[in-house]
Amino acid sequence: MRKIRTILGVTLAGACALAVVPGTASAAPVSAPLQKTAALDDVTGAYYPVAPARLLDTRSGVGAPAGKIGAGKKVDLQVAGRGGVPASGVGAVVLNVTVTGPTAASFLTAYPTGESRPTASSVNFAKDWLGSNNVTVKLGAGGQVSVFNNSGSTDVIVDVVGFYAGDDTLTNRNGGQYEWYLPERLWDTRQDPEGKPPAGQVLEYSLDFGDDYNTHVKSLVFNLTAVSPAKSGFLTAWSGAGARPTASTVNYLAGKNVPNLSFVQTTPCTGTEQYNWCTPGAPKFKIYTSQASHVLTDLVGVVDDGESPYGMRFAPLSPTRIVDSRSNLGISGAIPAGGVRKVTAPDALVTPDTEVLAMNVTAVTPTSNTVVTTWPADFDGIGKPDTSNLNPYAGQVVSNGVLGVIGPNNAFNVHNLSGSTHLVADVVGTFYYPAPAAAKTAQAKTAKSDAVPSANRR
Repeated sequence: MRKIRTILGVTLAGACALAVVPGTASAAPVSAPLQKTAALDDVTGAYYPVAPARLLDTRSGVGAPAGKIGAGKKVDLQVAGRGGVPASGVGAVVLNVTVTGPTAASFLTAYPTGESRPTASSVNFAKDWLGSNNVTVKLGAGGQVSVFNNSGSTDVIVDVVGFYAGDDTLTNRNGGQYEWYLPERLWDTRQDPEGKPPAGQVLEYSLDFGDDYNTHVKSLVFNLTAVSPAKSGFLTAWSGAGARPTASTVNYLAGKNVPNLSFVQTTPCTGTEQYNWCTPGAPKFKIYTSQASHVLTDLVGVVDDGESPYGMRFAPLSPTRIVDSRSNLGISGAIPAGGVRKVTAPDALVTPDTEVLAMNVTAVTPTSNTVVTTWPADFDGIGKPDTSNLNPYAGQVVSNGVLGVIGPNNAFNVHNLSGSTHLVADVVGTFYYPAPAAAKTAQAKTAKSDAVPSANRR
């Protein structure tokens, strides 16, 4: 019988706002302690973060000839062997896909090259939109991913942030496993007494998981949201080690609230930071905002070094639609204001060891500005978290990556805050516990935020 792991969430300590430093990040101190890595016996499905690297920019001809992708056209993008992704042994990649300057409302679909284009979408956008979405894609023929545009023409930018091993052939045995947490809002600059971070600001944060776990953390998985930006711009999240990368994590338009799922590498605190604001060995990272903007940071998971008994591996899928409320697939009709709908994963997509669905979730033409939130169904004592997965505006069609935890009956809940909205969900892979499966029932683990008092900021 399947055992379900329950995690009650993270416990926070300290203030919400952390160290703020101006300008571009400097190199990490050479005295930084090394994080422990574990050599895996079998790396199949393990996650490998890479420094964000640009694979495609149709504005300048990176990865494809310069020029917008036209209506009904696609680009076959070479991924394997570029941007830190090995030439072989890779099953899927984690990409940040950005749309800029579209001439019409449309959508992009990213899918394995060589396969028939699925009935699924990866990024949905309006005319003149600027935005991005975290997209996990199974690699196709020749290690390529096809990017299709439905209508009008648009420039597309693709940055790679990580990959999953497709088999056990990689010589690098230091892959990681994904571990979910109930969504928890850790930082919200709207509560910062110093006010909205100005253009060019770098926010530096740290999470302390305790001495017995800090050294195992390789990456953190967040839903990052830009709120009320003064001008159009972007957020970039990275480990803070070395110079800020040119890749973007969240792209936003002026005045628009924009979320994006984000895999962020970490680097350990050294204990030599100014004001001793973080615990030595605790993982830390940085977020840069190009324009004045509030930033919300919701933790959804951790990538470990392979040693956690709660770590999961990834099995990629060709995009598979499991919800389309417009046709009563998975959900019957639009979700009303304050409404909750339960979605049960199809039997063909899950096994007894499956616990998370990697999805692209799309809100379709809500009748008012709203917030969409997902969480696992049928867990006793676990209710709707105070976080968000989507922040759509009235009439908008917008997507975000969601790592949806399924409960004991293979289901997750969806809540809509205001008005009514249709919903679409496409599954691109699943996270599962490798054999021999560790017990999935566990006492809650806790994490705390290490914060700098407002009087002691850099």
